[in-house]
Amino acid sequence: MPSAPPEMPRRRPSIGLAPLVAGMAVDAEPAAEVLDAAEELLRRFGLRRWSMDDVADRAGVGRTSVYRLFDSRDALVHAVLARELKRTLAAVEAVAALHDDLETKTVEAGLVALAALRGSVVESLLRSDPATFLPFLTIGAGSLLALARERLVAGAGAAGLRLEPAVAEVAARLGLSFILTRETAFPVDDENEARAVLHRLVRPVLAGLTRASGLPSQEGAGPVW
Repeated sequence: MPSAPPEMPRRRPSIGLAPLVAGMAVDAEPAAEVLDAAEELLRRFGLRRWSMDDVADRAGVGRTSVYRLFDSRDALVHAVLARELKRTLAAVEAVAALHDDLETKTVEAGLVALAALRGSVVESLLRSDPATFLPFLTIGAGSLLALARERLVAGAGAAGLRLEPAVAEVAARLGLSFILTRETAFPVDDENEARAVLHRLVRPVLAGLTRASGLPSQEGAGPVW
């Protein structure tokens, strides 16, 4: 494995939501090898200590091929993060589709989302480059929260629920808190206990939403409070 190249003066890395969302819109992944190589470098060296040439070397392609796919280093970083987010959302949707009742769908989706953070690129960058990456998840997280809020409202609507945007945003903010602060009394490392706690937490919320939406009550599903 080549050693880390010396850090060279370059424009300060940046993370923004707009290119991240744009990256999510790309269905095909012809650049998988390049994205794999960039992800490996991000995990090993963070945002700074690698170049597009390093990506090309690891991917086994020419430098020109990398720039043909991604016109800048920032664009490549955004694409790596977008791919990770797409995979997480796909996993959440897949596990939710396996269950019939809304409470179980919600709980199992939450467990998948929590598990996805462990060992993720996001977690790695929070450790290696907090000064650059934290603003994206804190003072600059308004657009990210808006995206999550819209997806939650849309998902609830597909299930026949009327979810107030303010309630959806609270749920998104709670989820973001698990990314920012891993030390918690919530049993994130015990799946069975986490499942039981999530059932107790989401049941009253879902009960209120189903009543407000005129849907049949799902009381009695899952563990008792």
